[in-house]
Amino acid sequence: MRERQASRQLDLFEARLAAREVRVGAAHRLADDLSGLLGERVRLTVHDNRSTMVSFRRRRGEIRYRVHHMFLDAPAQVVDALAAFAGHARATLRRDAGARIDAFVKEHRGRIAAPRDDRLQPRGRAHDLQAIFDRLNRDHFRGAIQARIGWGAVRGGRRRRTVKTGVYVQDARIIRIHPTLDRPEVPEFYVAAVVHHEMLHQVVAAREVNGRRVVHSAEFRRRERAYPDHDRARQWEERHLSLLLSSPA
Repeated sequence: MRERQASRQLDLFEARLAAREVRVGAAHRLADDLSGLLGERVRLTVHDNRSTMVSFRRRRGEIRYRVHHMFLDAPAQVVDALAAFAGHARATLRRDAGARIDAFVKEHRGRIAAPRDDRLQPRGRAHDLQAIFDRLNRDHFRGAIQARIGWGAVRGGRRRRTVKTGVYVQDARIIRIHPTLDRPEVPEFYVAAVVHHEMLHQVVAAREVNGRRVVHSAEFRRRERAYPDHDRARQWEERHLSLLLSSPA
């Protein structure tokens, strides 16, 4: 019995190792293809995120791409779009490239990892996000928002200079709130304002304008300001920013 179990574990390990080697080889090929198309050095990072599928930045004489693993076996026209997206092409060409990338992502949406329920905990030490979400959904959205909500993971390290209080993952319909808000010193009306902001992303979705992705449009800001506690929450945040930047106990 032990020998069969050890054999299965060895087979599983070898299969995972082979899959990793295939993935690394595909990543090198994609980086080389992009470098050839752009005429620039490319550094590629492959991820399995559920939100941003493609991003890039220029740094120290190279282009650093972050792409979802679905792009490792993308056809040539999609690789061309990835290059045009980060290149110096005209705005219209970049917009077309973005549309091709979006279409590829939609076609392969099934390869985006499903979120794990055990990582999404709405009840915290000080605030119950589900209760806040349900109240806001009833009072401000007529129950139309369909999303799951939970606290993000607590991470240690150095003191932060900025804090992203919440995030809405559009494809998975998930809202995550930064754990720095989960303490008695942070009033519930402020947490609710942050949750309302993230819920609003489902109502006023991001859109492309002249080749640029606009997340917080004028309509989004108008509806955000209409929230009764918006100004109160902003004022509290300005007075207590040092608290939000500190790590929760």
